[in-house]
Amino acid sequence: MKKLLILSLCLVLVGGMVFAAGTTETAAAPTFKGQNVRVVIGSTATSGDSYLIAETVSRYLAKELGANLKVDAVGAAKALDAMQTSKADGATIMMFHDMTYLGISFGAYDKMYGLENMTVGPRIAQNPGSAWGAKADAPYKDMADIPVYLQKNPSAIVRMACEAGGVSHIGFIVYYQWVVDTYGKDIANRIKVVIGGSTGDKLQMLWDGNADVIFADYTSLLQYTQTTDKKLAMKFVGLLDNIEGVNATSYADQGITLDGKEFRFSKDFLIYLPKDFPAALVAELDAAMQRTNADPALIADLAKMTYRPGKYLTAAQSKDFIYAKRASLQGLIDRAPSLDDLVL
Repeated sequence: MKKLLILSLCLVLVGGMVFAAGTTETAAAPTFKGQNVRVVIGSTATSGDSYLIAETVSRYLAKELGANLKVDAVGAAKALDAMQTSKADGATIMMFHDMTYLGISFGAYDKMYGLENMTVGPRIAQNPGSAWGAKADAPYKDMADIPVYLQKNPSAIVRMACEAGGVSHIGFIVYYQWVVDTYGKDIANRIKVVIGGSTGDKLQMLWDGNADVIFADYTSLLQYTQTTDKKLAMKFVGLLDNIEGVNATSYADQGITLDGKEFRFSKDFLIYLPKDFPAALVAELDAAMQRTNADPALIADLAKMTYRPGKYLTAAQSKDFIYAKRASLQGLIDRAPSLDDLVL
């Protein structure tokens, strides 16, 4: 007797129409639309550039994605950890600047948090306004004048407050190396480091007399350069890059160089995502961010805070860009003295 081949797929008659029993509806492609999205940032402050850029961009990006984006200021360690522990489903993303990779390059964070273990998303903004500030009555007019002041005052030291493993660390070691190359190590060794945390902490260090120069965002310090209160009054002594329409001078303006070449550094803010993020979600994010980046209202809002959207970069372009930027700084980092050796 011939055996009949019984098909596992059965036809069922329902209401005059034929359906295949056991079939399921094709799964919908993943989307940000309708989602609540947690946007972690590498800062705990809500007054600095990390929060201001993330919050501003999120408002516009949310409209383009049709999602609800909420910024969560958790700090660098927790933000980096979130990229390792969160599901790759769009519910948690990170917006952060160059400390994303600098913290690992400097050894402040474990290599498990490296760029290779997350997905790089599109660039969202740039901040050229990383700044050094001092009290308004400081006996030097700018960063280039500090070693001159030290030459004239053999017993003096200058204490600079920065954060280990961040953009301020880059700003400091470029400056320190320039002083070594230009004025010698004896002068450079009288420029000391004091480790500071948030902008508020560093401001308090300055006002309490525990630091002479502090590193912060231009926008965060601006009000203190305009106050008439002598106890709080400050001046800008150097920017890492020029800001359009701002008179404060940059390293380049002051002749502060790296290996004899002009040095400029703007913070690049990117979206970062958990590893193995779905390609469909990356494409959706790329398209939405491209529209957001071109929105005149966003451009105007960023400009009010001296930030800029920058040339739009897709996730793929951003990956190439940020990997190259990381590589370009590695030599400097590798040969730089440890902050531990320079701490007062």
